[in-house]
Amino acid sequence: MLKRIIKKLGYFLPTLVVVSLVAFFLSKMAPGDPVEHYVPPIDELPSSSYSVASYEKQYIKYARELGLDRPLFYLSLESMAYPDTFHQIVLPRQKELLDKLVGQYGNWSEVQEYYRVLENLDKTFFQWPDSIAPDNRINFQRTIGQLFYNYKEVPINSLFQKLTKELNAVDQVPYGDQVVGLLSPPLTKTIDAYQKIKNTATPNKLARPTLRWHGTNNQYHQWISGFLMGDFGRSIRDRRPVFDKIKEAAWWTLSINLMAIFLAFAVSIPTGIYSANHVNQKPDRIIGFLTFVFFSIPQFWMAMLLVVFLTTPQYGMNWFASVGLGDLGTDAPFWSRFWERLSHLILPVFCVTYGTIAFISRQVRGSMLDVIQKDFIQTAFAKGIPRKRVVWHHAFRNALFPLITLIALVFPAALGGSVIVEVIFNIPGMGRLLFDSILSRDWPVVFMVLMIVTLLTVLGNLVADVLYNLADPRTRSK
Repeated sequence: MLKRIIKKLGYFLPTLVVVSLVAFFLSKMAPGDPVEHYVPPIDELPSSSYSVASYEKQYIKYARELGLDRPLFYLSLESMAYPDTFHQIVLPRQKELLDKLVGQYGNWSEVQEYYRVLENLDKTFFQWPDSIAPDNRINFQRTIGQLFYNYKEVPINSLFQKLTKELNAVDQVPYGDQVVGLLSPPLTKTIDAYQKIKNTATPNKLARPTLRWHGTNNQYHQWISGFLMGDFGRSIRDRRPVFDKIKEAAWWTLSINLMAIFLAFAVSIPTGIYSANHVNQKPDRIIGFLTFVFFSIPQFWMAMLLVVFLTTPQYGMNWFASVGLGDLGTDAPFWSRFWERLSHLILPVFCVTYGTIAFISRQVRGSMLDVIQKDFIQTAFAKGIPRKRVVWHHAFRNALFPLITLIALVFPAALGGSVIVEVIFNIPGMGRLLFDSILSRDWPVVFMVLMIVTLLTVLGNLVADVLYNLADPRTRSK
């Protein structure tokens, strides 16, 4: 048995690795910048060099804390034109501009020098005297911004000509010579640096790939190591540890689903067996009709009907507690809180259970009918063995395989939660957490829930395989 379990783990581990890779790279492709949740957008800062410098300093600090200055994976296939430290650049405007220029000209050192003198020009601009008209200041600042964020793909030489023209216009106003004397040298250096990029371009480097090994100091290793150690990172939405949010939500999801799973199997197994023992009789037809109806009712529709007709006094059937978990706080007595919470979970548990009961009972009925027709069961009946003993001791054991297959689905369902039920009944479980996280683009929570559900799915299949061996010794040698 142990050897078989180890063999199965050898099949399941690659599945977990592939899912972890998909989840990780999807999280990196997801829209939004996680660092912006820690520092305010630069557009909201006052227009001063100190504010911009402070923003960039804070941005770099939090980006490094999040590990964004590390390479993505253990190895990478890159062009030789890019340095092996390019991943350490985390400022968006710097990385975007450098990537664009290197991808066009291929000479990293000249591109890096151009960015340095361009940044110096930007910083020098903030020393612009207050006596100069605001219109001149705004035009000059907008043009410098275009050199960093050239969204409209305006030729860079045209922007330099525009800056030179605006600088000459400033020279004609009072105190304009101060601005010219301040900005003319760095502007000239910037123009010369860009011209040097064009003159020394080496585009042939772009066509020469190189494979680089980054070791374990990469973002994926940090991410998967944290997952295995229980460190799921922090939520973008409220900066709380993701583990704490999942732990709180998992409690309510497990409370609902464990009760639902127990009720589903406790009701559906006897029902399916009873229906199989009365095949084509009136009880079997009634049970078949009811299971067909319940299995056909959409879960969201049933949940809405239960909320509207059984929890509101307007319809005269205020029989159950309304949505939510009640109003009692943590300072209330334990049993008061217990019964209050339990009253609010009755309808959600029913909503999760009714479809499962209908499905499992039909599976049990079909499996039992197939086994009862076997020769060894008919022989047991012919020997005069009590029907109850034959059904439960012989037939049911051989009809267990469909139920064992369903166990593989129980594990992810028990913790993954039901988005529809938890949202409609306002239950703060895993389904509700996943729904809210998707709406708020809280990707660390979303992809950690994906990893947990995947892990439980693999675990469920492993447990089902072990139960197959226990139920039928013939499968142990396979």
